Amino acid sequence: MDRHRSLRMSLLLAVGAAGCTSSKGGDVAVVTVPDPYTTATDTTVPQPAPSPASAIPPAPSGAEGWVTEPDGTVHRASRTRCDATIDQPACRGTEGHLACKTDSDCKDGPHGKCVSGVGQIGPFCGCEYACEDDADCGPSEACVCKGTGALREPHSVCAKARCAVDADCPGGTCGLSAYFNGCGEQVTLACRTPNDACRSDADCAGSARPASACVALEASDGSARWQCAGVTCAIGRPLLVDGAPRAAEGAARDDWRAPVALDVAPLAPEARALAAAHYAAVAALEHASVASFARFSLQLLALGAPAELVAEAHRAALDEAEHARLAYGIASRLAGRAIGPGPLLEAATAPLAAGVADVVAALVEEGCVGETLGAAEAQEVARLAGDPALAAALARIAADEARHAALSWRALAWLLAAFGEPARAAAEQAFSRAAARHALDPAPGPADAGGAESLGVLPARALGALRREVLAEVVAPCRAALAGLLRDGRAHEALTEALASVS
Repeated sequence: MDRHRSLRMSLLLAVGAAGCTSSKGGDVAVVTVPDPYTTATDTTVPQPAPSPASAIPPAPSGAEGWVTEPDGTVHRASRTRCDATIDQPACRGTEGHLACKTDSDCKDGPHGKCVSGVGQIGPFCGCEYACEDDADCGPSEACVCKGTGALREPHSVCAKARCAVDADCPGGTCGLSAYFNGCGEQVTLACRTPNDACRSDADCAGSARPASACVALEASDGSARWQCAGVTCAIGRPLLVDGAPRAAEGAARDDWRAPVALDVAPLAPEARALAAAHYAAVAALEHASVASFARFSLQLLALGAPAELVAEAHRAALDEAEHARLAYGIASRLAGRAIGPGPLLEAATAPLAAGVADVVAALVEEGCVGETLGAAEAQEVARLAGDPALAAALARIAADEARHAALSWRALAWLLAAFGEPARAAAEQAFSRAAARHALDPAPGPADAGGAESLGVLPARALGALRREVLAEVVAPCRAALAGLLRDGRAHEALTEALASVS
């Protein structure tokens, strides 16, 4: 079953890219197009020129273990043993959510330890695993020691290994890539080659993303290529400042919550605490989205956009205010106390960035990709929600987010038709960045212990799988269909018709 068909059709219709009605029913016939994410030239930020072969030094003779070069790059000259100690504090048993209680509960990997941590839901206990050498890891994996290169994990970890040591890389080195995208960390060993777009983080200093790093990302052919990648990760339309999402801190107030008749009596205290923290975080992002859409409406005005697009942007801001009220209402009901937003100073101080390339890049990442993924996620959690009141609130949010995604695609179609090649180049780069970022699973959290789906909280692996599915089945076809309209010179006419249908 094509469960994302309705969302895909609504977005294709939004840009006027759908065909005629099928003779077999009311379905919209759409020409099959290639998946633009399969191109080997996709990159995550504007890339520097590939380094010449002479710029990639060979592995130093006689080197052993992990080697750090003067430019900060790290490679593995030979296999080595790591300290498998996990320094995080042990679970006390008094934390609010217990995915484990003792080390004996952690059996999914070697050197397991039940540790105490603090997340969005407050104190919790969960399993952490370390490695001492490659034998502790799975096939095609290698053990990376704590403190090596840019690794953020506070203990040794098993990394995906496309090479194990420098000798596996003819004419180059087996480099360590630790890519933190803002949601989770992807650790990889990969050969350096003359075709890489960058060698060190310094090569990415002039990229569009302020916190860019040179990392190894998987290409469509299964190989890895070193390229610049940003570290922001936020679903929906966040308020981005300097590449990072901003949101208000929580406050004890009840003027930002809508009444939600959620039955909390059957819920265990730890499940309620987990879900309350989740919806408080969701509410803060929805609250910040009001500012994001306000900024977007000003950008549209600055670029001379049609009245219909500006009006839709303002309607979307009002939707987001109601989404925030619903989410704060759910969080307050679950927590048993009033939860609302504190001041959001960045709403007044965030830069407008009204240049065409900046507006297009933000629109693609925050709207065409982010809002599309957000709509699909809201549809999924509404389907899974066990409480009718919760399901109804999530379904309303899902429907609104789908309209917001459609607005983003309509606005992109106008920008591409109006501003030509500079807008198209910025869009291609932004689509590539977003595809690489959202293809990764979010960092696992206490919700991954299970049982939270009925409260609308998806575990990291399920959320990652959903996002990859939507990227392939919704975003990619819409991106390719819009490109087809531009090639055929039909973008302006199709958009005019689409705007007339919503005005």
